[in-house]
Amino acid sequence: MDAGFNEEPTCLQPTGKTFIDLLGRTHVLELLHRLLNHEAPSRFNELKRTLGITATTLSRRLDALVEHGLVHREVFAEVPARVEYGLTERGETLRPVLESLFCWVDEHMA
Repeated sequence: MDAGFNEEPTCLQPTGKTFIDLLGRTHVLELLHRLLNHEAPSRFNELKRTLGITATTLSRRLDALVEHGLVHREVFAEVPARVEYGLTERGETLRPVLESLFCWVDEHMA
């Protein structure tokens, strides 16, 4: 066993725990999965429709992901306003972590 494994990891300390708690909120993993597997940025209503989520919940989840630097929000000066969401470079770094998590769940929870 790795000697450093006995030390409390950052994800269990207050700063990291906030992020781990975010991942456990409803629709966050689905939202990240959608953004990871969609080449172009997604519009708000497209995400809402695809995920079957309320506008309020989607807005809150996107705001939190933007705040953590995982998602980029771009507003276009059009009428009506067009807003698109896509992963940041930091968000893309979650790809291997989430792929491993999803594979583990497929193998052990099926």
